Amino acid sequence: MMRVTPHDDEGIGLTEVLVAMLLLAIVAIALLPLLITGMKLAVTNTTVAAASQLANDRIRAAQAAAPGCADVVAAVNGTFDTTDKRGVALRATTTVVGSCPAGVETSAATLKVTTVVVRSDTGDQLASASTLVLVTEP
Repeated sequence: MMRVTPHDDEGIGLTEVLVAMLLLAIVAIALLPLLITGMKLAVTNTTVAAASQLANDRIRAAQAAAPGCADVVAAVNGTFDTTDKRGVALRATTTVVGSCPAGVETSAATLKVTTVVVRSDTGDQLASASTLVLVTEP
């Protein structure tokens, strides 16, 4: 009479490994669009952050040029071109609106300084900032 010995089925077989790899691949493919969208947003946010920093720098330059009205206008009025760390060309356009104090007497006025930053290649507005600057000298 033949004796049948039980087989040892411990461990993971090749079929189980292949099924696990297939399931993992399906999950990875399902998450791939989310990863791509996240990467695109990170790139966009980098450019927007650089544009915001540029707008704030132009506003700070106007504030630092006070109290002379002509100094504020000369410091920031006009356009300023630069690139961010990724090489995207940015253009900051700063306008100064208001009238300078007249005469040598102590008088004060406020100038509205507005900076708008756009991408040079697409023309999309990325950031803007405004402030009032107190000037006491012509």
